[in-house]
Amino acid sequence: MSKKRFALGLLVLVLVLGMVSLLAACGSDEETTTTAGQATTTTAGQTTTTAAQDTTTVAGPPETLKIGAILSLTDWYSVVDAADKVDLEYVAKMINDDGGIKVQGKSYMIELVIEDGKSSLDGNSAAATKLVLDDKLQFVIGPGAFFNLATTPIFEQNKVLHVANYNGLNPAEMNKDTPYAFLGLDPITQQSAALKALKQYYPDVKNIVMATEDATYPAFEAGFKDLVTRTGLTLAGDPVLFATNAEDYNPVASKIKALNPDAVWMPIGIPPSFYGIVKGLRTLGYEGPIAFPVDAPTTVAALGDSATGLVGILSKSLDDPNLAAPMKRLIEMGDPKRQIFGLAPNALYLLKYAIEAADSLDPTEVAKKWETLTSIPTLYGDGFPSGNALFGLTNHAWANPIPVCLINNGQIEYKPWILPDVTP
Repeated sequence: MSKKRFALGLLVLVLVLGMVSLLAACGSDEETTTTAGQATTTTAGQTTTTAAQDTTTVAGPPETLKIGAILSLTDWYSVVDAADKVDLEYVAKMINDDGGIKVQGKSYMIELVIEDGKSSLDGNSAAATKLVLDDKLQFVIGPGAFFNLATTPIFEQNKVLHVANYNGLNPAEMNKDTPYAFLGLDPITQQSAALKALKQYYPDVKNIVMATEDATYPAFEAGFKDLVTRTGLTLAGDPVLFATNAEDYNPVASKIKALNPDAVWMPIGIPPSFYGIVKGLRTLGYEGPIAFPVDAPTTVAALGDSATGLVGILSKSLDDPNLAAPMKRLIEMGDPKRQIFGLAPNALYLLKYAIEAADSLDPTEVAKKWETLTSIPTLYGDGFPSGNALFGLTNHAWANPIPVCLINNGQIEYKPWILPDVTP
């Protein structure tokens, strides 16, 4: 499989080190294992609009609920998913430490059952088959990116509720005929934050160049172009596409500068691509703002004198005073300087509240209830549905507030998080 596809996984730029073990439920009480749900911290309200927290008291010893997860822990995509696994386990521990998920007066502890997708469609298909047919699980987190092409048919046929970390916008991944498919992060909505930040902090920006990775662009073209228009900006010429395995990004930078844009927006790529293009532009004398996903400290270290005029999204740091409380807690559970990917962990966090809102371990009932929610807690703050028309499903795709920072002269300034615009 082409490593160009790797760029789709790097909508957020992070690597995480280390692992943490998952705590089992407590004491000397005998546990019962249920292959259905996961554990949580608080109980979701029973309204038809929000998954709200309450303080319901649950009697009796906790039981164990198994929930599956598909992460590519070997081969090229492991650079993303091996990192996400660490924080997925942290979030499971976070939820368990707070007392487990509450369903019909019972408390349940999460036991994650993680399968390796092996960075391939065949590997993800095999992982989904094992979780569904061998392990008999009814809820699964993941996978991410285009790997959902292999897993969605298996989950849907067996009525397994699955929450993708994000997807590649291929209709086969999620559409009106996939009632058990949910999406933890709508990638179009996420990128809205970058353009809104450009307009907010550089109000003179009117036209931009979109520079993005070539292999993934066809699936995102319509959504990205529509997003630019909805944000009130215009494209300065055709998008400038680049390969993530290029050795020299100066030709890309030259094409961008020749279009003379007010700003540059790079929605999809990997750090070496972003850094090479930024360095090339600054060397050519381009002084306009450049927006792209960053891990702020890593970006400053990599770019040196070129780290100026940057609008970054998705960087998560304890230095950011705007951190949502759940994200702050997650960061503090491990090395606080690690880079947080935060996709599979957030999908698990959402699923926990959906199960509680439904007060059921039946995936059909949870799916039906989830469709009525207009707000749900996320690691990033209050989540909201997005992309109903895009995906042909009501309240199946979700988005959340996005971290924003400005980098000028090597100095990082964390700004208030931006609420991205809803994708139609």
